[in-house]
Amino acid sequence: MRKRERTGEQSHGAGSREPSLPSEVRRGKRSVRLSNLDKLFWPEQGFTKGDLLRYYREVAPTLLPHVRDRPFTMKRYPDGWQGRPFFRKDVTNYAPAWVKRATVSVTSREQPQQRRTIEVPVVNDELALFWMVNTGCIECHTWYSRIDRLERPDWVVFDLDPSDDVGFAETVEVALLVKQALDAVGLASFPKTSGALGLHVLVPIERRHTYDDTRRFATEVARAIAGTHADLATTDWSKARRRGVLIDASQNAKGKSIASVYSVRPMPGATVSTPLRWDEVNEKLDPTIYTMEAVLDRLDRHGDLYEGVLKTKQHLGPALRALKS
Repeated sequence: MRKRERTGEQSHGAGSREPSLPSEVRRGKRSVRLSNLDKLFWPEQGFTKGDLLRYYREVAPTLLPHVRDRPFTMKRYPDGWQGRPFFRKDVTNYAPAWVKRATVSVTSREQPQQRRTIEVPVVNDELALFWMVNTGCIECHTWYSRIDRLERPDWVVFDLDPSDDVGFAETVEVALLVKQALDAVGLASFPKTSGALGLHVLVPIERRHTYDDTRRFATEVARAIAGTHADLATTDWSKARRRGVLIDASQNAKGKSIASVYSVRPMPGATVSTPLRWDEVNEKLDPTIYTMEAVLDRLDRHGDLYEGVLKTKQHLGPALRALKS
């Protein structure tokens, strides 16, 4: 991975060691005009939209392989992380012509039985990433599958979400129980902070399995853990009834999206969904320390700790059979 030049320039937070951004970024005949770079997106820390763009410029070589060729969910925060966000699901006649698109079928909450076809963006290069962030997209939310085989996910995700009655320490305990269960059936797994309040555990798989396969597998593991650790883990999605850490297997479904590794989140301090080594998942883990600057420093020291998610291909069949036995 390339090293970043450290400059003496004084600036806000995440961009303090980077040269100022140009007003326009051009790649051949394609260009993005960057706007409102001094607008405060995190007033508490003094982080601006320009700081966010600088972070994504630096992390792009590592981030892009993880989001490439995946439908991208645009959630825009034009007034910063505490402003009112809105989704831009269909980019027909909205995105520049050079932004790659994928045609997908979607439903709405109002009319769940009616499907319609829309065009969603795909972030395959730095310029497309710049365009997304410039529109106010703080996060990089993508599908689990790629546009050439939308029915075949690349991973199983265990989304660990602490309820109000527990804290992050309990979430760590549940993550380690998930790892123990996955180790028992011979599957490699990769943890990361969600960038918000929880943890994600990804299990990379061969692109031969369906979303039904992945959901069934995640559900079996979640139920087994919740059944033996009822005081700690739950599969009850209802917030009113939930106690403990939710192991949310329902996220394994076509059309669901996840905050990509290295994605900034609309949270205090501009925390980032950060890849971890399993030996870092312990009682000392504090997800709030993984800011934009901290993640760039980790990349300098460790490289991409999520490279294994891109390279590891595992078959779910034996694990499913083992869980049933």
